[in-house]
Amino acid sequence: MNLREGTRRLALLLGVAGAIAGGFASYDELQTVLYQKEFHNKFEQLAASDVVQQERKYKLVGIRYFDPQTGEEIQGWEQPSNVGKGGIKAIRWDKDYRVESIETEDGLTYYLNPAPAAWLYLLIALFPILGFFIPWGAVRAIGWVRAGFFRPSK
Repeated sequence: MNLREGTRRLALLLGVAGAIAGGFASYDELQTVLYQKEFHNKFEQLAASDVVQQERKYKLVGIRYFDPQTGEEIQGWEQPSNVGKGGIKAIRWDKDYRVESIETEDGLTYYLNPAPAAWLYLLIALFPILGFFIPWGAVRAIGWVRAGFFRPSK
């Protein structure tokens, strides 16, 4: 029985299997990050559009809204802007009159969310590498410890 050669082959086999699994995980995570980036870019594009800027100006002028049921005054930012042009159906605002969400005419709602961090792309690239080295190193370490028990004493 050749323990050294068997351990080496097992480490390589599990390392390659881990790299393949890391590749699948990398692909899956990349799709999520790309979707998040696309969602962020679409929101930024809509928020910077002329339609939204014009609605913001209207809100800042101080149009007063009243609750139809109670008759109480509602702050301008609490009342969503029903636009109906430029592909935008409605805009919701925060207290500082920044765009909180935009509902498009096709039924999608875009929320303010941060762009994916640059380190995520590096982490995604590391998945297959880590997928190889973690099982490879674990098998090598276990083989090294096990070999210590089977060496003939001198």
